Formats: sequence, structure tokens, C-alpha cells
Amino acid sequence: MPSQSETHPAHSLRQNKISKLWTRLVLYLVPIGDLKTAREQVVEIYAMAYLDIGEFQEAFSDHSNPELRDWAVEPYSRIPDYDPHETVTSLLVLPEKILGWLSKILTVATVVAGLVSARWLYSLAMDGLQLIEVVEASIPLTAIAAGIVYLWFLYADTLVHQTLGEELRVGQARVQTRRRAEIAAHGVWNRSLLGQTGLFLVGFFYILNALPELAVVGRLFNDPTSYFTQLITNNFDLFYHSDGLIDALQNLIQKEV
Repeated sequence: MPSQSETHPAHSLRQNKISKLWTRLVLYLVPIGDLKTAREQVVEIYAMAYLDIGEFQEAFSDHSNPELRDWAVEPYSRIPDYDPHETVTSLLVLPEKILGWLSKILTVATVVAGLVSARWLYSLAMDGLQLIEVVEASIPLTAIAAGIVYLWFLYADTLVHQTLGEELRVGQARVQTRRRAEIAAHGVWNRSLLGQTGLFLVGFFYILNALPELAVVGRLFNDPTSYFTQLITNNFDLFYHSDGLIDALQNLIQKEV
């Protein structure tokens, strides 16, 4: 996303208004209270992992409680600005930026060449501008439309992630405890919001909590949340030695099947 120094004030103001409206819409549609309940369930699993995995405790053995609290809330201010699609969007807008800068440079070169009567420079700059126009005109409108729609979806997803991350992050007030496991768990939780893992787990446990309300599921599963919580806590070692959440879930499925 462009920095404020690169953005026209009117455009920045309009963008801020859109972001605020989108945030209000997300908060209106999403059951934040239920997601916070799911967050506490995830944090409790992290705390149990801290108590169960020796390497987890050793990693923080040199930290005093105040130092551990500072570590836990360190990502707090960065979470609302986290962009999960920053790399992709940067790559997608890079060609447009390059053509824009080339166009500006060649335009300046054309004006300067006209002033100093440098025909070769004027001719070269004009050829460059015509080449840029040809390149831009050769791009199919469907490709441009698809790119705009895709960027819009990435932007919308980023705003949702930032809005939920801001609501679900954990600050100093929640780590004022002597339970090191709880402090460390909240620190891991905050860092999971600087990626996709945190919201994925919250969404997963939110669904598990809601399943018993469905008559069919309620007859089959009395408490799916407890079942999956126990499944995870009984396989901490598997999760700990896996390369990411997806790899852990694949290994768990293979083990259970």
C-alpha cells in the first residue's frame, strides 16, 4: 500500500473514510464476543503446550516475568497494520509503478529536449512514450478488470484481517499475572495475528462452538470443542515438530486414520 507521503490528501481522506465504514460493517456482521471466547480457548491450548513441552519453557527461562510480559505485548501496536497480502499486492502494482515512472521521466526529457533543441533526445523520449502507450493499449480489458477485482478482494481481506486482529489482540492488562504459561501463551497468540494462523484457529473453534446448536450435529457430537481440544493436547509433540499448521493437520489426519 502506498505511504501517506505518496498519497494525495484528498485520496487519503477518502480511503480513511472507506476503511472506517468497512470496519464498522465488519464489526456489525462478525460476532466479536464469540470470537473472543474462541480466542481464550486457543490461548488455553497454548498455555497447556507451554507446560507440556520442555523446550517451550526453556526458551523463556532467562526472561523474568516483567520481561516476558513485554515480549508478549511487543506485537500489539503492529497487529492493526499487518497486511497478509503485502508481497502479492506489491508485485501486482510494480509494473504499473514502473510504467508510471518511465512515463514521467520521458515526459520531462521531452520538455527539456524541446527547450535545448536536442532533437535526438526529443525523438528518443517520444519513441519511449509511444512504446508505453502501445504496451498499455495491448493489455486486454478483461485482464485489467480481473486484476482490479483481485486487488479489491485482497484489499477487503486485508481490512477484515486488520479489523479482527485489532479486536482480538492482547494488551498489558491481560498479561498482568504470575502464571508464566498464560503470559507466554498470550505472546504466542499476539504473534499468530501477524500471520494467518491466529484467525484460522479462532474461526475453527468458533465453528466448533456453534456446531452443537445444529440438531443433526448435536446428536452425533455432544461437545466437539472438547473433543478437538483433547485431540490437539494429546498430540502436542506432533504439532511441535511439524513444519507449520497445515503440515501438522496433515500429520494428525494420517495418524488418526
